[in-house]
Amino acid sequence: MSDPIIENQIIMNFTRYFEKPDHRINYVHEADAELIFMGDDQPFYLAITTDAVVEEVKSGLYNDPYQIGWMLAMVNFSDLAAVGASPMGLMLSVNYSSNQNDEFMQSLSKGISDACKRVSSYVLGGDTNQSDALFLSACAVGTIPKNSIINRVGAKSGDRCFLTGPAGLGGIYAYAKLTKADQKSEYLPYYPSARIQAGQIIRKYAHCCMDTSDGLIHSLDTLMRLNHCQFVVHDNWEQIVHPLALKVCKNQNIPPWLTLAAIHGEFELLFTVNSAHEAPLLEELGNAGVHPVLIGNVREGSGVLIRSNEKTTSLDTASIRNLSAKTGTNQQDYIHGLFDFARKCGI
Repeated sequence: MSDPIIENQIIMNFTRYFEKPDHRINYVHEADAELIFMGDDQPFYLAITTDAVVEEVKSGLYNDPYQIGWMLAMVNFSDLAAVGASPMGLMLSVNYSSNQNDEFMQSLSKGISDACKRVSSYVLGGDTNQSDALFLSACAVGTIPKNSIINRVGAKSGDRCFLTGPAGLGGIYAYAKLTKADQKSEYLPYYPSARIQAGQIIRKYAHCCMDTSDGLIHSLDTLMRLNHCQFVVHDNWEQIVHPLALKVCKNQNIPPWLTLAAIHGEFELLFTVNSAHEAPLLEELGNAGVHPVLIGNVREGSGVLIRSNEKTTSLDTASIRNLSAKTGTNQQDYIHGLFDFARKCGI
């Protein structure tokens, strides 16, 4: 579907007066992290990204300080993973209120530290301020060899489409947490890790790459728009959807594919690769302990389709993505809207 995305329009309107510097390689929307030219004498590009954890804390999606710290770090490292960067470190901006005691802040710090250790990186520095409410943001920095870069642009008809692992856990975690529909949601541990090593391998073979932090459907729609192509997703949910997410779907009678539509995703990498490079890519990933999941293929056209044995259904991905902008911070309206969409499309 080619209907406009509200978020994209807001971003384009906001950035319309910003001049593109010559040393920035990519344009708006083209990469998970910005790629910066550092000079002819440097063998690498600088990769830099920033993200905040705000609505997730305000809504109660994350209420454990350790988890908040972990997610703050990983959401930024995941952007580096999607461009195949090697992390140099993390800069922090921490605004805290008097409600956050020393125990809270220590646990928050431990979550950040452990996330950095998981990806062999560090906190480089930052800034702290006292304010009326907790507000956390970070900036991750890394490097990429000039002769081996990847971004969101490059998918070609005939490519096959893979994930570094099953998706949907982020969506079903949010559903269980915010609706309390599944009182056993404690069996849904949610400490996803950025796929740093996988990204460094993928950049050598694949045509394009993006993480799934905003959900797989969001990522597919973004790649579809940037590459002017069509994605056909197989309905092999037993392989594509995370087993814990499938368990909740079965208990709650939720269509498995809907876990991929929620704006709260995970940190898997979505990438496309041609037949010539598929085997060596999968072999090197396998040697690194990563076993990608085939989710579909790329072909000429536009849109995101789901193919089953009986039929092929075109998803209105614009409506899925725009739902969060239309419902605002009302989480229950957003969840009800997703279920209404699923009923109407009949998948």
